[in-house]
Amino acid sequence: MAINSKIKVLRDNLKTQLSARAALSGVAIFKFPPADEAPKTEMMFFGDASSNIDFETFGKSYSEDLDITVFCYALKAGAGDLVAAAARDRALELAQEVIDELADDSTINGAVLVSKVRSFTEENGLSDEGRFCQIEIQVEAEAILSE
Repeated sequence: MAINSKIKVLRDNLKTQLSARAALSGVAIFKFPPADEAPKTEMMFFGDASSNIDFETFGKSYSEDLDITVFCYALKAGAGDLVAAAARDRALELAQEVIDELADDSTINGAVLVSKVRSFTEENGLSDEGRFCQIEIQVEAEAILSE
């Protein structure tokens, strides 16, 4: 049997777990960056993922360090600081749901041994529709693979 990365199951389980959170009801969540089907107001999506597998572990088990990027996006119609702050506040609420989910279940429904938020970045900007804020969250996880 070939060694398989846990990236796919991590991505699948994280989407399932976040979709089940009551506070995210009505928020579109995508496993990959969305295209035309993306809503204009708020959404979450997963970006790039990476894996580092340690093949030097004894036996037929291997450790894997994973990273996945989660984006939380909010747009508010209008202009000015108050609108920008409202977009930022909503994006932070979405990001908090990711943090809370990992605190509630750091195994992401058994996909990994443990996960945590490593860092996040806030981006604020303007669009034709108003002010937006996007939070980029770096999630890291550890898993065990076997042949």
